[in-house]
Amino acid sequence: MANQFSNRPPFCDFLERYQAHYKPTWKKSQLLTARTGIGRFDEWLKICDHKLNELTWQRLLEFHRFLALQGTSGLACRKAVQSAKHALKWGIDAGELPQKLEDIYTFHIIRHEWDIELPKLSQAFLSELEPTRPGAFRAHRYAHRVFHCYLLEKGLTYKRLKTNDLVSFVKFLKNKGFHQRSMTVLPVQVRCYLYWLYRNKKIKRHPEDLFPRHLVGKKLASLPRPIDPVVDQKIQQILESTDDLYYKAILLLRRTGLRISELRKLEFNCIQTDQKGRSSLIVPIVKLGIERRVPLDAKTIELIKSIQEMSLKNYKRKSNPKSLIIAPNGIEPRYERYAAALTEICARLGVKKWINLHALRHTYATALLNSGLTITSLKEILGHKTINMSLSYAKVSQEKIHLEYSQILQNMNEKQVPHILNHSAATHNDAFQELGNIISKRIDGCKDTTKLKQLRAIKNRLAKCKMALLKPQE
Repeated sequence: MANQFSNRPPFCDFLERYQAHYKPTWKKSQLLTARTGIGRFDEWLKICDHKLNELTWQRLLEFHRFLALQGTSGLACRKAVQSAKHALKWGIDAGELPQKLEDIYTFHIIRHEWDIELPKLSQAFLSELEPTRPGAFRAHRYAHRVFHCYLLEKGLTYKRLKTNDLVSFVKFLKNKGFHQRSMTVLPVQVRCYLYWLYRNKKIKRHPEDLFPRHLVGKKLASLPRPIDPVVDQKIQQILESTDDLYYKAILLLRRTGLRISELRKLEFNCIQTDQKGRSSLIVPIVKLGIERRVPLDAKTIELIKSIQEMSLKNYKRKSNPKSLIIAPNGIEPRYERYAAALTEICARLGVKKWINLHALRHTYATALLNSGLTITSLKEILGHKTINMSLSYAKVSQEKIHLEYSQILQNMNEKQVPHILNHSAATHNDAFQELGNIISKRIDGCKDTTKLKQLRAIKNRLAKCKMALLKPQE
């Protein structure tokens, strides 16, 4: 442990005293985590020249962003922030830091400007959404916080809402610098909330009159986002050659088109074989309430079996695990572990464009569609609720069609064949004349001396063939 940190410069006096106080009671793993976290915190303090007694939760948010810009994983960022907050708490209890810094430690997550306490009606709406769609619950909660911040700023209530107020809400989002995608999604989520209020008789005006659809921006054509074919091939080569549980899980995402939430919910015995010997992957109900089956090939079946063997070794109980993927610590891995593994692969390849786990699903769907799979079959494999979502992947196929069409036209222009095989051609002399014209055009446009010599030689041989074939028979 000492050798690992021998080259690290000493921390500031406060952090050195904090470490010396807890070092005798910490385990080796706790010491490693704490030293790494407060080391990053000390580095940030020295770079930004911040004073400990003047810190606020906004400054701590800057520390989190500083770590993210350095490429630190989400899990490591949170651990570093927690180590910093624990050190501040010790300083407050020891009397070295002012009591006002207590606000930093009271929040279990980093606050931002939209963190407010939602009213009871909003909490009731979210409570209905949380059990069925946890991902949508988080997105709607963020939209509710932004919307209620706007209501508090304008001094408005639900019953006093008018159309002009919601027009002002859209302008409010624009003035706050929200991304165009957020300016499309947030109003849609507010409309869902207004519909819920109308059904529960909390507002009198219909949402279509209160918040017309034309106020909501057009949905961006964001799908699909497939990975570049060359990069995709390199990523698969790395995944196939590495005997790591997380790498194998990412490869399973690429070969089956699963969402990351579906991967984490896969059961241990997730392969089903029918009477004809065809194997399918049973995908659990996670999104849209749809259970589906994905066809499996021999390589993917072997991949799943290897994951099962590794999970059995990691599972430290006598009974079989319920989940397909079990980490070496004996529990189901979190989302951040998969994301960190993919980020590591992209760093090894030197990929500048950020690739997320969902892009593997888009790449899988695009590859199937380009290989000739029909839209209806793609809809069933991906588990889309409507065909319109599957049709968004057809745009890539159209691009491929135009690319192939342009290549064929180019090949046709380069390989112009005279009508020598056409029996309706006037004479053989016309055919030789047409060939000669084609070669003459190539000679006029050629700048390479080597090719120019070859073309002239071909023209001379053509002239000799013409004289030999068209010579009158004796």
